[in-house]
Amino acid sequence: MKCPPKSGKEKEVPRTSDIVSLRKKTDRGVSMGRSKLIIKTGCKHTHFTWGERLLLQYHHNGTNRYEKITSPTLLGTLLSKNERTIRRELKRGMVEHTASDLSKIMEYNAEYANNDAISKNSAKGPAIKLGKDWDLANAVSKIITEEKYSPYAVLQHFERTEWPSDTRICEKTLYNYIAAGDIPEVSEKDLLYQGKRRKPKTKPKKHSNAMNAIRSIDKRPEEANKRAVAGHWEMDTVYSGKDGSPACLLTLTERKTRTEIARKIPDRTAASVTAEIDKIECQMGSVAFRKLFRSITPDNGVEFSNATGLEKSVLCDSSRTQLFFAHPYSSYERGTNENHNGIIRRFIPKGSDIGAEKKSSIRRIQNWMNNLPRRILGGRSPLEALADELGIDFQIPNLLEIKV
Repeated sequence: MKCPPKSGKEKEVPRTSDIVSLRKKTDRGVSMGRSKLIIKTGCKHTHFTWGERLLLQYHHNGTNRYEKITSPTLLGTLLSKNERTIRRELKRGMVEHTASDLSKIMEYNAEYANNDAISKNSAKGPAIKLGKDWDLANAVSKIITEEKYSPYAVLQHFERTEWPSDTRICEKTLYNYIAAGDIPEVSEKDLLYQGKRRKPKTKPKKHSNAMNAIRSIDKRPEEANKRAVAGHWEMDTVYSGKDGSPACLLTLTERKTRTEIARKIPDRTAASVTAEIDKIECQMGSVAFRKLFRSITPDNGVEFSNATGLEKSVLCDSSRTQLFFAHPYSSYERGTNENHNGIIRRFIPKGSDIGAEKKSSIRRIQNWMNNLPRRILGGRSPLEALADELGIDFQIPNLLEIKV
């Protein structure tokens, strides 16, 4: 008697003796024909069928002339299932039997396990909304893995373009599907900051540098603190690992619109940082620069020590911006910029040699960040938000060196 074969690709169960060093049975009997049970090729997140449970019983208990094997790892190999799946199934179907010598033994019982599974499945709630909608699941998977979008950005992308199917889901539901493993090739590890906890804020330390104290963040205007208007930026550097080149990225993040500027510079020196800011001013012109860069808030790194040079225009004898230094060891005071640096690290992991990165690659990362739909901007991208603030005639593409 054979168990009915299942649809799809099928294969004959490999002989246990070919996988483990056990002596083969020499009896020629086939015992009800079950030595040739057919199972479907296994895959992740598949449930046990009756035939698979029966085969597990024969192998685990060593009955019906099957070689006894109790290792969940090898049983998983035989049944094309994960070791943890085998362990859970064995736990489900273990029952107490009385042996011929009247001793009590624990054995796996396929019928008991199958009845238990049927009972629990009948108590399930409604099927998930995603169901068998592989078009939606695969579209979500592709955007997250290839474009590195957040779940929110994925749904905003569908709203702006076209949904891949008739199914509609919310952001919380999508997060639940990812956590449950319902989205192919996507896990919580693919999401930014998943599982990470932010450090609690501590009391800011005083500035040790007198020049920085004069330009302390405490003196920054309220319009910058409250993100009331565009034009107030946070600045930092993203650098290579200890074995990499001295080249680094100069990153500037606009506080209100979250617009990002990322420039590759030769090293983390005050001269290189000042020279790059000079290039941006020359590219924009002094009037436009003063309109866009009302203030800049860096940390206390030595690369930002030329405060006077950073503030003074290279095109005229006047000030081009104001610098306000965050308190020492208070990166949360530049939280937007720190968050964006973390996003950049998704593309350029820590330890990478930034000197090996092409400027075109840096521009692509910048372009991706500035066109990403953001929840905090009501679904708009940073470029759209900045255009709303400054007007469509402002030369944003030229400033950012991106193709739009």
